[in-house]
Amino acid sequence: MGRSPCCEKEGLKKGPWTPEEDQKLLSYIEQQGHGCWRSLPAKAGLQRCGKSCRLRWTNYLRPDIKRGKFSLQEEQTIIQLHALLGNRWSAIATHLPKRTDNEIKNYWNTHLKKRLAKMGIDPVTHKPRSDVPGGAGGAAEGAAGAQHAKAAAHLSHTAQWESARLEAEARLAREAKLRALATSASSSVHAQLRRQRGARVGAGGAQRRGRRARRHAAHAGVRGGLQGPELGRRRRRRRGLRRGGGLHRAAS
Repeated sequence: MGRSPCCEKEGLKKGPWTPEEDQKLLSYIEQQGHGCWRSLPAKAGLQRCGKSCRLRWTNYLRPDIKRGKFSLQEEQTIIQLHALLGNRWSAIATHLPKRTDNEIKNYWNTHLKKRLAKMGIDPVTHKPRSDVPGGAGGAAEGAAGAQHAKAAAHLSHTAQWESARLEAEARLAREAKLRALATSASSSVHAQLRRQRGARVGAGGAQRRGRRARRHAAHAGVRGGLQGPELGRRRRRRRGLRRGGGLHRAAS
């Protein structure tokens, strides 16, 4: 069974967004936040699908999106990562701050892909194409082919270094995560051991106090030779005698 649709398609508007719709979506998200995208269109007063609102916000209306022409460094990054990752635009976008995956994909298809094809490089494999004519066009074509091959070799070499760097970063991230998990587990084990040790110490102290109390009671009973009520009466009588003796001494 497939996933249920995000909304009913009947009665919804399709096609390009108008400035009025953009303003409604911006105003609602600035005041309320986007929340659940399925319920957002009805709350914002839009006759749009929730998915359409989400993509419009993510790819066009977010205030932190970087607009404008791609720099040379960004173009090189896209080409290198495409050689490693292919059409995984979301993964490529993580290496280009404030650029969306949709914008990177469009720029690749409209500019970089065609540029590589003109250079004689296959945009899928990023290797020199074998169907490019060689020496039939004279020295100019031969020089261009040599330049294309050199550029392709440089690109392959750079891609290998980039692949090694990404693998090292991924390995370090995994090791850091494992260390954090081990530290957390160790601290929880130590805390549990401390609680158990404290409980044992408390129980042992209670047992020792109980034994002392029983020994004291037994010793007091044996020393007096009496137990129970008779022992209490004997003690009260002794205290009375002491008080009486003290009064007689004071009078004399």
